Amino acid sequence: MFTSQFVKSSEFASFKPTGHDDVVLVLPYIDHELAVKVEEILRLRAHHPGLLVLVDDDERMGFIRVANFVYSRTESPFFGYLAQDAYPGMYWLEQGMNAMKQSRGGLMAFNEGRFFGTVAAFGLARRAWLASLYRNMLFYPGYHSQYGDTELSAIAFAQDRFVFNPNALLIEVDYEKHNRVNNAEDDQLYKARLASRFGGLAPASN
Repeated sequence: MFTSQFVKSSEFASFKPTGHDDVVLVLPYIDHELAVKVEEILRLRAHHPGLLVLVDDDERMGFIRVANFVYSRTESPFFGYLAQDAYPGMYWLEQGMNAMKQSRGGLMAFNEGRFFGTVAAFGLARRAWLASLYRNMLFYPGYHSQYGDTELSAIAFAQDRFVFNPNALLIEVDYEKHNRVNNAEDDQLYKARLASRFGGLAPASN
């Protein structure tokens, strides 16, 4: 059964640890009306058990901190992340979980229609693999809102643990994306992390 839970970042102090036998997913948002619509279509089209935790980031913690918090307070073999601008294809979660379970993948990229399997902008990860990276966090905690997924993808590629399933559709629907610029601090941090091969987590290619 696919279930959903709405929480606020301002109420994280009372957030009780929870778990799921298959997968937990986090969806940080700032537009409640849109999040309600997204939750309904995600649930109706999942076709796979899971727990979706939708977080109203009223404290403006940022995507990275919200995702890391929910990751650290939940348990499940797999953990996924997406955003309020995601629109699912049919059986999006079933397709993603099948791809992960049939492989040794650490990170799977949903097909969001932009990166075509080079970056897991919306992703599904194996917790056993994540545990070898940043202890009890999903993304490197130095980022605020960007590049966490880019770094995670680069590490998965370098370790030969990256999976892409074009049939696992989570299309990014953002009509203002082209008008936004990257977070300058996140951009600088990513370049520094890349130069160090992400603290040695990405082995050098032969």
